[in-house]
Amino acid sequence: MRNRHLAAAIGDQSWGEIARQLQYKTVRHGGQLIVADRWFASPKTCSACGAVRPKLTLAERTYRCGNDSCGHVADRDVNAAANLAAWGEHMLGICPCVTQAGDRHPGGPSAESTRHACRGWRSGAAVTADPVLPGEAGTSRPRVSVA
Repeated sequence: MRNRHLAAAIGDQSWGEIARQLQYKTVRHGGQLIVADRWFASPKTCSACGAVRPKLTLAERTYRCGNDSCGHVADRDVNAAANLAAWGEHMLGICPCVTQAGDRHPGGPSAESTRHACRGWRSGAAVTADPVLPGEAGTSRPRVSVA
């Protein structure tokens, strides 16, 4: 919203309304909405090894891992989606690193080499989305052209 050329277009998208609808529809259907931190580096993080790139421009549509030993290449959006999905599974306690932690039997599920994007994160608890009150979200007023 700081870019004065894009601010009106971004404001017209009504992000608050999308958040409100996601919240009430998830509750209505018995789901749970968790929200990743705004600064979670999902597009910059390699979903294979966890290396984080310091810079990733919007023009780079293919993610290439900067770690020489990894060499992971994926579509930027697919890589970010894999990281967010792994984060969500980890926060909900359903990812392999959590569900297989107690399996110590030789040949059991944890004996297999699993490749999961969470890499056993140790992060804070998931944050549930705050409800958006009616009337808070909405589109901006239509622009009026002065003739």
